[in-house]
Amino acid sequence: MDFSELTPAGMQNPRIKQYLSIKQNTKSNPENLACLEGLWELSTALDARLDVRAFLVCPELLKGDAGRQLAEKIAGAGVHSYVVSDKVMRRISDREEPDGLAAIVQLRRWEWHDIQLREHNRVVVLDALEIPGNVGTIVRCADSTGVDGVIITNRRTRVSHPKLIHSSMGSSFTLPLIEARVGDAIAWLKAHDFAIVTTDTDAPLSYRRADYRRRVAAACAGRAVQAAWSDAKGRRT
Repeated sequence: MDFSELTPAGMQNPRIKQYLSIKQNTKSNPENLACLEGLWELSTALDARLDVRAFLVCPELLKGDAGRQLAEKIAGAGVHSYVVSDKVMRRISDREEPDGLAAIVQLRRWEWHDIQLREHNRVVVLDALEIPGNVGTIVRCADSTGVDGVIITNRRTRVSHPKLIHSSMGSSFTLPLIEARVGDAIAWLKAHDFAIVTTDTDAPLSYRRADYRRRVAAACAGRAVQAAWSDAKGRRT
């Protein structure tokens, strides 16, 4: 493919401005869009069948055949594609050495029914966690241990944050992430017979001794709402 045939885009191009506004969270994002960078993130997004809304490529920075082949695949699929200079790509990238690939994708909006209920379910509840990298790491670990979904209450960081996506290693694309109010989350868990377990350094029971043989929701809750989770017929460990 001759990338020079793609639409050129400089820093003042509306698509570049959109990319930066999504990345920096400077405007509302009702479509749940996210910015991805690099061969691995874009390949993972395609594997997860996410909708690519816009694609940016810098031919000078492409590394090897894999980068070029992915760029040709995306651009050839009819995605709105733009060619950018080395300077532009470096200005919009968080990487010291970008590999010439970036995109705007639409993340899934997960609903309660996306958590597949069965006899033994495990879900993780994250309340008021602020650091996106930590949230992403927990999502990755939850996914790798067979957790069925993550419920986020009192959200303090957006699921489209680049650091959350990067630290999740792609798990945030495929593991159900439900954003909900505390009351709604507790109501759903109780309605489906989940035992709610909260973490507390002063708890009388060690987490190693808790009974996890039924549907269990492990809640990492802030002090302000821990009482609400514990009062929901839960157990502190």
